Amino acid sequence: MKEQTFSEWLDALKSKANIVDVVAGYVPLTSKGGRYWACCPFHHEKTPSFSVDEQRQAFYCFGCHVGGDVIKFVMDIENTDFMSACKLLSQKVGLPMPEFKSRSKGENLGKKKERLYEMMKQAGRFYYKCLEGEGGKAAKEYLAKRGISKDTAVTFGIGYSPDYNALPAHLKQLGYNEVEMIEAGVCAQKDGRVYDVMAGRLIVPIIDGMHRVIAFGGRVLTSEKQMKYRNTNDTILFNKKCEVFGQDTLKKYKMKNPVTSVIMVEGYMDVISLYQAGVRNVVASMGTALNVKQAEIVKKYSDTVYVCYDGDTAGQAATLRSLDIFYGAGLNVKVVSLPDNLDPDEYVNQRGVESFAAQLAKALPLFEYKLRTLAKGYDMKVAEEQGKFVVEAVKIVKELPTPAQVDAYIPIVAKLSGLGTDTVRRQLMQESEFSEDGAKLLTQPQKRKDGKYYKAMRFVLYALYGGVEDLSFDKDISLYCEDEDHKKLYDDYRKNADSELSVDDLMALEKEIPEAAEVLAAGRIVNEKVAKAYFYDCVKALENEFVKRQRKSLLKAYGESGSEEEKTQILAQMSNNQKKK
Repeated sequence: MKEQTFSEWLDALKSKANIVDVVAGYVPLTSKGGRYWACCPFHHEKTPSFSVDEQRQAFYCFGCHVGGDVIKFVMDIENTDFMSACKLLSQKVGLPMPEFKSRSKGENLGKKKERLYEMMKQAGRFYYKCLEGEGGKAAKEYLAKRGISKDTAVTFGIGYSPDYNALPAHLKQLGYNEVEMIEAGVCAQKDGRVYDVMAGRLIVPIIDGMHRVIAFGGRVLTSEKQMKYRNTNDTILFNKKCEVFGQDTLKKYKMKNPVTSVIMVEGYMDVISLYQAGVRNVVASMGTALNVKQAEIVKKYSDTVYVCYDGDTAGQAATLRSLDIFYGAGLNVKVVSLPDNLDPDEYVNQRGVESFAAQLAKALPLFEYKLRTLAKGYDMKVAEEQGKFVVEAVKIVKELPTPAQVDAYIPIVAKLSGLGTDTVRRQLMQESEFSEDGAKLLTQPQKRKDGKYYKAMRFVLYALYGGVEDLSFDKDISLYCEDEDHKKLYDDYRKNADSELSVDDLMALEKEIPEAAEVLAAGRIVNEKVAKAYFYDCVKALENEFVKRQRKSLLKAYGESGSEEEKTQILAQMSNNQKKK
């Protein structure tokens, strides 16, 4: 019997998954005029503009213009990827997914992951039971001290790890082996002994957007000299750079409520305390090193993000790093600065949710926050310091996308510096491009560079900077770099190739090298599943473009040559060039 292809299975899935039945499982539908209607689940509205066409098996919202087939609907409503949406639908209609095998090991990765997901769920249940038992007394006292109620602990599945041996022994009883425990990151091995890496800690499960336990965070309860917080190491289920804590609760909240903004905080306890206080649109970056993929997760829920990191020095530095990442992902960024160096959970516990809401209302737009932060480094009572501040401030203002926004920020720079708006405007003129008559070309932005070369080279650089995982490539492509910015980026890559580069390093170069932003943008539009193959296609395209340039140069040299000997040599080079092509 012929084996069914994935495309054939996909067609079968779509034929079984009636879009009306699927959508009705999320929002109430009303039949009218040959279609079904509802208030859109993707934006807040009072009059229904979301339609479902059963005949075409498609949906469309006339308000926010989102539309597509049944798989696209599940992707959007569940904030998940294509394959996860297919899996959800397959479970709804009772059509098993095809089995996918690893090319290198020939193992069924789908079944392997499902088994590990189940094991992680059992580990979470075990930790929770330990918290409720007699041995969890110290952990419960800690939660009480932090003001965390039992209901909140249940919502987040908070637990406790009593010692090094309890969890592995429990999982063995359930039929899991030590290799699986290590592979999922809940255990490690030392001197031939497998032990619980979270022993003695308060446990917070990390749950993904599909409501699966993928990792754990642990918080020490004693004053022993060890890391206060610890996360599960990266595994086949968990990549810290690709997750945010609290996505599970945010997703559940969005199912029933409009989410107009998302609040990004640093840690688990910030999310948990704010959630308990009634602030449900909150997630954490699980540390200070925010990255592009986390910003893209936030954007799935809202176009506006409030960055509310800890008030200490490290937290403020993290805020500055995260702003450009969020902005680069297309988010409207606002910054919340809590007073007295308080963390979000400390603030809401000490001063209440109303006071926290007031701080949100006072949040500064990204560029104003940058300017005010910059101003703190200068003494405006000193004339020289005033001038230095304005020089640096106009560099920030120039990053604004429209002339109107630039003009709106000139009075802010003037007020912060104590100098007049005319002075700030003259400095801005000096820093900007000029036309022949001296007028600033605010209304004539530089034309974006485009074409086959730029499309290919931008993605290649994105991939080399860690944008494509598990990439093995050591070919020198310096000859293919036409653009000066690309040469700089590639030189930077080669200088730091021995260290583990990431797109965060690329983002750090945006101010210095303008093409870095284009490289980041080029990488974000390529699906991860085809990224590696697309990378090699781009390299091949660059090779072809290089050969074409060589040939064009040789043709020009041939036409300008007056020596037959030189022409013969050029023809030989052209012949070699043609063979390469």
